[in-house]
Amino acid sequence: MESPGKQQIRTQETQARLLDAAETVFVRDGYENAQLDEIAATAGRSKGAVYNHFKSKEDLFLVLYEHRTRAYVERLFLSLQKCKSRQESFAAFRAFYVGLVGDRIWPILTLEFKLFALRRPESKERFRKAFEMAKATNYDSTHEQLFGQITPDKKSGNEMSALALGPVLSGLILESHFEPEKLSEEALQRILGRIFDALFPAPR
Repeated sequence: MESPGKQQIRTQETQARLLDAAETVFVRDGYENAQLDEIAATAGRSKGAVYNHFKSKEDLFLVLYEHRTRAYVERLFLSLQKCKSRQESFAAFRAFYVGLVGDRIWPILTLEFKLFALRRPESKERFRKAFEMAKATNYDSTHEQLFGQITPDKKSGNEMSALALGPVLSGLILESHFEPEKLSEEALQRILGRIFDALFPAPR
């Protein structure tokens, strides 16, 4: 009989394989067209294995979304740890945000799920909670590193500005699929840089 430790490792490995396969299929087919049968086949597992780990396609997508968001936040945090001043940290934050235009697929997939969830209150709330949970990692320490000790009103204003960053990025990437010549990756980086500078004036 398999020991609890080995069983846990096998469970984690299966979940990781399913998440990797889900990302492949979601990116290729979109949220609505993605099928659990195809995700299971891509992972080399049965459809039953999918349901052993995830309640539904929506549950699988939200877990994947949380993992991806956590990875982005951790990548930003690691880059900020290398900075020696607030100015360096701020420049790293700006570069990180502008550099997100390199991914033309995931922001569109996120938009697709948001449209799916828009008229489904439970799905909408789950997506919001997944985002809040994922971004919570090191949030306060990162905010202080970027902006220092500031008033609650100023912090609230920064949070409102930060909420605009994701939708602006997603919207511009969506439009770039229709206007690829005008909205090249270089053009998107320039636009996002200007928007970032307007929302977050650089510290002095």
